Amino acid sequence: MGEAIRKEPMTSLLRIRVSVLAAVLFLCPSLTHAAILSFSPASATATVGESVTETVLVSSPDQAMNAVSGTISFPQDILQVVSISKTNSVLSLWVQEPSFSNANGSISFAGIAPNPGYIGGRGQILSIQFRAKKQGTAEIALTSASEVLANDGNGTDILTATRSATITVSAAQAPPPQASPSAPSQTASLLARITSSSHPDETKWYALSHAVFDWTNAQDVTAVRLGYDKDADGIPTVLYNDPISHKELDLEEGIWYFHVQEKGTGGWGPVSTFRVQIDQTPPLPFPIIFLNGTTTAKFGDTIPVQFAATDELSGIDRYQVIIDGKESVLGAEEGSRPYAIAGDSGTHALFIRAHDKAGNAASTEGSFSIAMKESAKVSFFTFGWVAINYLTLILIALAILGTLFFAAWYIRVHFSAYRRNLNRRLGTTHTRVHKEFDNLKDAITEEILALEQAKSRRSLTREEERLISRFKKLLDQSEQAIEKELEEIPR
Repeated sequence: MGEAIRKEPMTSLLRIRVSVLAAVLFLCPSLTHAAILSFSPASATATVGESVTETVLVSSPDQAMNAVSGTISFPQDILQVVSISKTNSVLSLWVQEPSFSNANGSISFAGIAPNPGYIGGRGQILSIQFRAKKQGTAEIALTSASEVLANDGNGTDILTATRSATITVSAAQAPPPQASPSAPSQTASLLARITSSSHPDETKWYALSHAVFDWTNAQDVTAVRLGYDKDADGIPTVLYNDPISHKELDLEEGIWYFHVQEKGTGGWGPVSTFRVQIDQTPPLPFPIIFLNGTTTAKFGDTIPVQFAATDELSGIDRYQVIIDGKESVLGAEEGSRPYAIAGDSGTHALFIRAHDKAGNAASTEGSFSIAMKESAKVSFFTFGWVAINYLTLILIALAILGTLFFAAWYIRVHFSAYRRNLNRRLGTTHTRVHKEFDNLKDAITEEILALEQAKSRRSLTREEERLISRFKKLLDQSEQAIEKELEEIPR
């Protein structure tokens, strides 16, 4: 029961959780009737510093109910919560442990009454002990977030009304007049300031049963009275005429109050009280519930589990979820929600440890399996077919390249042979052309010489002179043209 709580505990998710649990545990359909949440007593009075206990009651006389949740508001400037008790509650399974925040002036709870549920006019839910802080009128009321669910298998909300309570706080009675005007202040100064090295925080729970208390006695203290009990307003009765300032006690589990009262020259001073909360019992054994009824999932799927633990004193603080040595830490409220676990292919060890607010722990373990990925099986064969296809393509490419290389080699070889043959034939032609031209040249040259010899015997005609000149010119031109054409023929 810590200070930090959520203002609206009955969120939609919590309501669904309670409704589903109610439907699963208690499948008993019936007609819907009315239920009322109220406080007892409806009105009370107290003076500043006194405590008042209010009891939250549920009335469902016509139909069995199996779940109650609510948020209670109170003026934090007038009242403060000292403790909350679940003793004699008709609810035995707590979806959300009762918790309070004096800073916000709120109290939250959510619980279940197992089948057959509760039917009646004054079912006790909680007892809340308030301490009056200052003078005023304090209204204690249930907010609109409160619900009462029927035991009908559907989680039907049958709450029709809530009734508040009023606590009237009056000023503390003035101390009786003293003969000496300094006496009241001297008595007021006798309020001891108690500390504990073993249990330093009054709001926290501890697993240590040996409690150590220290306080400083005011000047002129002649005696002290000590006491310890489970009453925040208890009166110490053990007298020490030699005023001590240190005490050690071995306490049982529960909430204890250590009281110190000092006596001075003006009489006994006010009682100083220190609160100690002890819880040495680990949470109750709890199972791991596989919500789908199986511990095996396909690869890539998750397995929803639930592992709500219960602690009867301090309440659950957190969970450790360990899968194959890998740890996750979850809040207390997450244990009662579906939690998804997952892993790689194979069997996995699941270990869950529940810690209460005093540091005690209870553990449970299980295992789950994840099937091998089917696509992994297929991929081996797929890879084989792909490899064969690639090999076929490579062989075809090599065959094409081989054919191209062979064709190139074949063309080169035959072209070289053709070229050699052509060069040989061209060489022969070249020789024959030269030979025939040389024969023609010789014949023409002989004719020109004959004409030139005839010139010595007689005068040549103009026509003969012209022919000699023309023959020489044509021979020179023809020889140059033939040489040029033969040179341009490729070899």
